[in-house]
Amino acid sequence: PYPPPVSLPPTQGLVALVTGGASGLGRATVERLVDQGARVVLLDLPASPGVQLAKELGERCAFVTSAEEVGAALTLAQKEFGRLDLTVNCAGVGIAVKTYNGKKDKVHELEDFQRVVNVSAGG
Repeated sequence: PYPPPVSLPPTQGLVALVTGGASGLGRATVERLVDQGARVVLLDLPASPGVQLAKELGERCAFVTSAEEVGAALTLAQKEFGRLDLTVNCAGVGIAVKTYNGKKDKVHELEDFQRVVNVSAGG
């Protein structure tokens, strides 16, 4: 009655870069890739648990402290692992504000919106 499970392509030996890789969906992605034999460069904020996660996962995982260091992460992937096969973007932020607050007669700040778009969509 149910369709067969989806067969995922093999990840053994792949080199991946995962943004937002220290928590949530990003962390699960990093852990799954490493468990299946991939080597992973994970990117996340300096205050994230990325350093600890990279230590826990061992030599097949390297941590870069911020999304601003993407160039450094690509260089690290090349230096540590010889290439880059896969990128996964799990970084994202959001804000909870009204577009227009009638009580304060204030509109949503454009800078806040631009930050959300830049982080979440990689702009």
